Amino acid sequence: MIAAYDRVRGRMLAGDPEFARLHGATRSTLACLLTAALCIGWLVQQHLPITLAALATLFAMIAPLFLRDRHLSDWLVSLGLLYVCTCASFTLSALAAPHPLLRGALLLIIVFAGMLCHALGPRAAGCALLALVAFYLGLYLHPSRDVLDAMLGLSALAPLVVAWVGRVLVPLKGAAQVRSVPVETLLIGHSWLARAVNACKLRLQSDLNALARHRHHLAWRPAALATVAALLALLAGDEMSSERSMWAVISTFVVFLGTHSREGTLARVGKRLMGTLAGAAASVLLVALFKSEPWVLVGLMAACVFGWAYFILHAYTRGVFFITLLVGLVYGQLGFAIVALAVLRVEEVVLGCFIAFALSMLLMPSAARREEALLT
Repeated sequence: MIAAYDRVRGRMLAGDPEFARLHGATRSTLACLLTAALCIGWLVQQHLPITLAALATLFAMIAPLFLRDRHLSDWLVSLGLLYVCTCASFTLSALAAPHPLLRGALLLIIVFAGMLCHALGPRAAGCALLALVAFYLGLYLHPSRDVLDAMLGLSALAPLVVAWVGRVLVPLKGAAQVRSVPVETLLIGHSWLARAVNACKLRLQSDLNALARHRHHLAWRPAALATVAALLALLAGDEMSSERSMWAVISTFVVFLGTHSREGTLARVGKRLMGTLAGAAASVLLVALFKSEPWVLVGLMAACVFGWAYFILHAYTRGVFFITLLVGLVYGQLGFAIVALAVLRVEEVVLGCFIAFALSMLLMPSAARREEALLT
């Protein structure tokens, strides 16, 4: 048994040095589950709809993947920026939902800005992804002003849970853990908090200065290309479903994210399509099998969060499979017709991928030409 354990551990370390992916997926899963449990538990007690927990749960699921700073001040800046971008995007989409032209313009701005800055580091990539997904959530839920305020207020719990999980329960290797502050210190003064706030301000100012100095490194061409693709996907996707057209837009965004050639785009398109088809089929099967057993579906959702967080940055097809399956399980649990929804999701993703691929063939260079240009 010991020998078998050593072999398994050796294989895991070979594919995941220092178990970085395992720890990251654990952080995302724990933060998501704890946030959902606390928010939904309180909502049920207050006889309020559980959908009010959607924004908080979404943030707790995605944010930990992009919090990789070792120093506490840098980590807090990243957490704050991720949260501000999420709430701002959700608020804008909720307010603009009744106005088609305005929400379309805001969506394209978010796509352009996110693609423009995503290569500046995990913090920027996380802000881009969270802003886009939160915008979709706001468009889909289109909450009233009172519901919007309630969701934003409840979402404030998510950064606290993420901080506790990410700095105390499962901290990054080499990162300083958050230490408890004695009550006497809090009563005497706020020197510790003042130092932390000052360090965060300095870190943020340093990042803004670096952004100004390296503006020529921003991805202007990919940002323009992704924005055109998002516009086409939005217009075409609305013909299929005005409420789900964002699935096509998100597909164009993630296909172009990090790709620099036709071949890279084609590979990303193939992976996204395979993962989506497999995940949609699995969601239909599992919802049909366990529709009357909600706790089984909840357990499957938790497994999907872990699988998505573990694979999405390194094995894209598997990551897409788990996120597609998760979406299907959530909608199935909420009572949607899962077969029709799965078909629509596949159609929207295929549409977005087709648009992205067509534009890449027309406007992106081939990998061979890029290599020739570098050699010459």
